[in-house]
Amino acid sequence: MKKDVIISIRGLQEQDGETGDPITLVTPGRYYRKNDSYYISYEESELTGLAGTRTTLRVKSDFVKLVRTGLYPSELQFELGKRHMSLYHTDYGDLSIVVSTNHIRNTLTDDGGDLDVQYTVEVANTPVGVNHLSLTIKNAEEGAIYQ
Repeated sequence: MKKDVIISIRGLQEQDGETGDPITLVTPGRYYRKNDSYYISYEESELTGLAGTRTTLRVKSDFVKLVRTGLYPSELQFELGKRHMSLYHTDYGDLSIVVSTNHIRNTLTDDGGDLDVQYTVEVANTPVGVNHLSLTIKNAEEGAIYQ
């Protein structure tokens, strides 16, 4: 089961008690299930500042792994109640960050669905903000339009 899908991605960052403007991206991608995990994969664009990079998410019931390959390689792991250290590549160099996952809601099925992850990021043992990542996966053949 590999499907062409439309992925609606919404990101929101909160820093020092202030919430920024949400960033929304709608992009084509691939979606499939392998063993006990769902995989969501798409090409980043200039709009995200990561052109030349492929993002793949591996989603289990209470675990999400985000892997970026290409010009901006990185790997983030989200696991409820756990902290994971990761190396995050930027134009200015690599950063060692710690991700602490506060919330995961996964309603993915073979037909698509939603994924919501809320997590805190620390750089050099200093919290730098709370991030919220939401994805909606719909079959590309449905011609879905997102609001």
